[in-house]
Amino acid sequence: MTRLAGYCKNPMRPQLSPLLVLTLLAAGLLSGCDGCGNSSSGPSAEEREKLLTSALAAPPAVPAASSNPGIGHAVNVIPGEGPPRIATEGRSGPAFPMVPGEGIGPIRFGATKATIERLMGAPCEDATETSCRYLARGIDFKLAGGAVTEMRISRKGREAKRNADGAIVEYGFFSGAIPPDLYFGMLPAAVQQHLGAPLKVEPISPVGRDGFSERHVYDGITLEYDAWSNGSLVLGAVVLTKSETAAAASAKAEAERRKKAAEKVVPLPKDSTLPTRPPR
Repeated sequence: MTRLAGYCKNPMRPQLSPLLVLTLLAAGLLSGCDGCGNSSSGPSAEEREKLLTSALAAPPAVPAASSNPGIGHAVNVIPGEGPPRIATEGRSGPAFPMVPGEGIGPIRFGATKATIERLMGAPCEDATETSCRYLARGIDFKLAGGAVTEMRISRKGREAKRNADGAIVEYGFFSGAIPPDLYFGMLPAAVQQHLGAPLKVEPISPVGRDGFSERHVYDGITLEYDAWSNGSLVLGAVVLTKSETAAAASAKAEAERRKKAAEKVVPLPKDSTLPTRPPR
């Protein structure tokens, strides 16, 4: 019968995991021992019973941590350290565009709390006289005199607030983007391919919460970048403010994108006819 090398208590040989012991016992492979001084027989029934009992009682082996760091984390947020963090999973809410100087989707500056809730399709999660917040959707509306004066949209995982016990409540996932397709997590160079160079860059020192390191100011929109564990800066928040010039520029850019998209559509020949039934 096949013998298992390493069954003897040899410190230079690897230890058997409980799962492997169970598997080998079930397969009947623990029948001999090379180099133990007894090659004529394997473990006795009593020894096999002890091995099985030990394997069942031992805790399961913990797999080694992967060498792949994944997407990383903010430089001053070490996974597993600091206050507990409460994450919001999944996506919710409409995929509104973030339009510089204008607002998000149909929600424009000057909108009331009632208008916000109607267009968002849900009441504010946190509401005061000066704010309407949707933490699970990553949106904060700042109010003055009952009307929206500022809109802040944050990436998923940024700190939204702290509970009484000190736990950090994180923002959830915002489903929209800056037209044409600028998303949270993008590098400054990628964003500037569409928005151009900022009017002003403000370094943040010391680094703020969740790696907040730089503020890039544009007309009608301010971008906050977070320092990441891989050495990069990633888009972490967008602050929209009212600006007629920015809104006009955004409308012009959108019209140009629509025109280019229409030019790519190949028209049908004038003498062509559409099929009256699907082909076989």
